[in-house]
Amino acid sequence: MKYLHYVFSMLCLMAFVSCNDDPEFFKLESYPDEMHIRSSVESVVLNKGIANQEAVTFTWDAASSPISSADEVTYKVCLFPTAMKDDKSAYIDVDTKTSLTLTHDELNAMVAKWALPGTPVKVTAQVLSNVHNETRYVKPEVSTVELTITGYEKYPPYLYMIITDDAGNVSSQRLEQRQLGSGIYEISFNMVPCNFHFTTTSEAYPAYGAAGDGKLDYVVEGNVNEFRNEAIGMRTIIVDTNAGYNDCRVLNIVQLPTPGLIWICGNGCSVGWNTNTSSGRLEMVGSAREPYLYAWTGEFTAGGEFKIGLGNGWGDQFFYAPFENADPLTNHELPMYRFQDDGGDLKWVPSVSGRYTLTLCLLVDDMWTKFEPAN
Repeated sequence: MKYLHYVFSMLCLMAFVSCNDDPEFFKLESYPDEMHIRSSVESVVLNKGIANQEAVTFTWDAASSPISSADEVTYKVCLFPTAMKDDKSAYIDVDTKTSLTLTHDELNAMVAKWALPGTPVKVTAQVLSNVHNETRYVKPEVSTVELTITGYEKYPPYLYMIITDDAGNVSSQRLEQRQLGSGIYEISFNMVPCNFHFTTTSEAYPAYGAAGDGKLDYVVEGNVNEFRNEAIGMRTIIVDTNAGYNDCRVLNIVQLPTPGLIWICGNGCSVGWNTNTSSGRLEMVGSAREPYLYAWTGEFTAGGEFKIGLGNGWGDQFFYAPFENADPLTNHELPMYRFQDDGGDLKWVPSVSGRYTLTLCLLVDDMWTKFEPAN
């Protein structure tokens, strides 16, 4: 009996010891770095004035497949601040190439998330190799290199319009962004024939002048070519500093009696004959590039009437239809707003019922409406 008790105790001890052993997991085999990524520079101060020019080129040696020399190997590259390894940029696919060049603008877009403009930051560039084998997964090789990058301020809070009129008088106007960080600046004021350019601070540089193709030319020193304006009266200047547009437009936008206040009313829509209601307000639906587009989405009733109000009540100005019973589905004219006595109480009459979006374009030289089913 004592012998059996001893055997049982030994078996329990063995089971206890085996339960406390670390479990063994399958581990992917790691391979040494064959790529040895290199950077064309150890440090770089990014320059907005040459935003589209090369800032850095990363190169590396080709990696090989440990399974078959016929396997294709592709690469991905990302960057991250060396002190914050989890804050990686999006991976950039470079396919089978063994180099990647980034411009000042591309690099600055990454660095702006990690450090303030003008502040040097240590950055790690990482390349991963991916072996494409039909039967086995191969753990990617990793290669890294460090460099120091100093970024620039891409979108200053304001732009300053430096104006010289034809009499030689110099003045300035401050343009603001409707949406901070958009890089799209705007101002409306009474203009006269003049030349103008823009600065990003109270100093002469950096500046935006006119390029040969009419686009913006970013200047950090030397001559700044002027834009020319011949218009007289209230105009809206919109400057878009984003690479896709990089332009300056002088627009003649309808100046509403009360800025931003537009509403719909009538028995041809769900608002009914109620003036200036929150449910009937048209909203600006254009981007910061298109602050002249307004729209209302709601229920319309065939055979009913509607018009567009711009004040607090019936005695104020309205957008009226171009003629009595104009169908917004087929007629897209938009006459300038007026008082009722200046042309009659002309209203739109939709020929369809349902949920629609009515859009107004308030460019003086291109006023129109659009009426289409809402999603």
